[in-house]
Amino acid sequence: MRRPAIPWRSRRFWLVAALCLLLCLLLAAGGLLALRGDWRYRLSLRLRRYPPPELTVLSAEGMTARPLDELLADPRVTVSAELLLVNGSHPVPDGFSPDLTDEGGCPMLPAALEAFRRMNNAVREQTGTRLYVLSGWRSAAEQEQEWLSGGEQLAARPGYSEHQTGMALDVCVLGYGGMSFLKTDAGRWVNNRCGEYSFIIRYPDGKSEETGMSYEPWHLRYVGAPHAQLMMESGLTLEAYLELLTPDTLFRSGEYVILRTAAQTVPTPDSFSSCSVSDDNCGYRIFTFQLCEG
Repeated sequence: MRRPAIPWRSRRFWLVAALCLLLCLLLAAGGLLALRGDWRYRLSLRLRRYPPPELTVLSAEGMTARPLDELLADPRVTVSAELLLVNGSHPVPDGFSPDLTDEGGCPMLPAALEAFRRMNNAVREQTGTRLYVLSGWRSAAEQEQEWLSGGEQLAARPGYSEHQTGMALDVCVLGYGGMSFLKTDAGRWVNNRCGEYSFIIRYPDGKSEETGMSYEPWHLRYVGAPHAQLMMESGLTLEAYLELLTPDTLFRSGEYVILRTAAQTVPTPDSFSSCSVSDDNCGYRIFTFQLCEG
């Protein structure tokens, strides 16, 4: 038996009603996004398209091959751990003991502290808000307490936490910590521009399969220059960035030359003002030469 045909006017009514409902939903969503800067920011992250990092492959021709021991004895060279990978499969190396400085009860590496001071000054100038450090370095016992109280969704197991390196900071502004950090101008500023101050958002949105951790917009990791800007501008995690640095290949980024190698002889630019040497916890050292101007 055939169903009676729906009159055109009835079909038009329901079509108009559906369009009106859709318009109301869109307006409501737009209103919420206008009110919630954190939602708006997270949506922009999902829609953002990142360019590849600005790295140029260099030839070692014209460079001096120097024995590792000789290079490490050069007064221009500093041994650091800024690119040390610590995650669920790369524990803090045995015997690792960072040389910490304590400010306000939040110990951290001196280089990280100096970079944080510069960034905090910029945040205050740009947003009128001050950043606070909720947590810096943690001992293994302190990390165990964090792990037991928060579980693996909120804290890494002791021995597998960046906080044990002295290079990780949990930051907030007064009254806004955790995910609510993104509700503030300062929080969004930090998430956009921390790379300019040698920090990265260590656990970015949508990258939990790489990092093993869900998005933490408050968790900063000091990695030094130019690595922080390269990672942030290209949307790379520390894991992905280290994979990008093909061993025994020289890369240049601006005034920096970068080499990841396990070799005992290192091709060295003839004219450099400083060099940072970091173990990556994957069997390689990363040499970051800053070239002399001119």
